[in-house]
Amino acid sequence: MELRVLRYFVAVADAGSVTAGSAASHVSQPAVSRQLRALERELGVELLVRSEGGVRLTAAGAELLVLARGLRYHLEDRVLVHGNKTVVFD
Repeated sequence: MELRVLRYFVAVADAGSVTAGSAASHVSQPAVSRQLRALERELGVELLVRSEGGVRLTAAGAELLVLARGLRYHLEDRVLVHGNKTVVFD
């Protein structure tokens, strides 16, 4: 599981649709859809219920959203990436 995919997941959950979440992430909608499907396969659970009106979280998706937000906060608060260099603050 990659942090980038968790960012997509959070963006989609916040936006309520894959289209809006992918736009907020500056990534194409098909790419975000593929990554989220791959994440669901990797975890072995459905995270989103997809419909023409958007998406809603499953129970597993709601749990992952809480974890992803916490992880993102802790990692992004302590890591600075500049070019090909990463600096971690303790």
